[in-house]
Amino acid sequence: MERAEIVAVWTREIASVWGPLPDATLDAMPTPHGWCGHVRGATSQSTTAAADQIAAAYGLPSRSVVVQQTDGGDVFLWAYRSASAADYHRQWPQAVIDGSEFSDVVRSGEGSSLLDYVRLTEMARKHQGDWRDLRGGRPVDIQRFTRRLTLLRAGIFDMLTRSRPIQVRELLLRVGVPAESLPGDVLRAIDYPVATMLTVPRARGVAYVKDTEGTDRIAAP
Repeated sequence: MERAEIVAVWTREIASVWGPLPDATLDAMPTPHGWCGHVRGATSQSTTAAADQIAAAYGLPSRSVVVQQTDGGDVFLWAYRSASAADYHRQWPQAVIDGSEFSDVVRSGEGSSLLDYVRLTEMARKHQGDWRDLRGGRPVDIQRFTRRLTLLRAGIFDMLTRSRPIQVRELLLRVGVPAESLPGDVLRAIDYPVATMLTVPRARGVAYVKDTEGTDRIAAP
């Protein structure tokens, strides 16, 4: 839909005296997956309550409209052509890896902290464990599996804004995350090897031992 059409539908179906948000205005912009827009004259609560009515007015499926409140107290809408795209938007974790959120961790620069790598390693291990259970035919909570994979993916891209791809790639290789368990955009972003057997360069003179999860760890001196 073009911007003028989006606004016209809003004025006629949503902001009219018979609509769910009388006199609310929409400053809209088309997107590749639908449209988005800044709403004035309505609260986030009333807009959320009207989300399915908004979707229906535009011929969109239920749960395809995402409502967000701005810092100024106004409302911002994201309308998608599919409910799955809207759900992905709702689930997307923002800044899942950022050591600065901990008051006792002082970031020395723009790069990633040790805590960032610890958190990403933890995410990778949880995803690897779920993937191993899934492939082994053991019961797996699919909702939890999806959430952990989404967190891992978001964490990787968070790290890539402050780290080199090789650093993230080697971390995942150390954990032993299979390439087949990662999304294609992650594989491309960090140039992850897709061979069946993952290999990790080992430093000379360093002893490695297997932990209970089958992951190499540097042996204690």
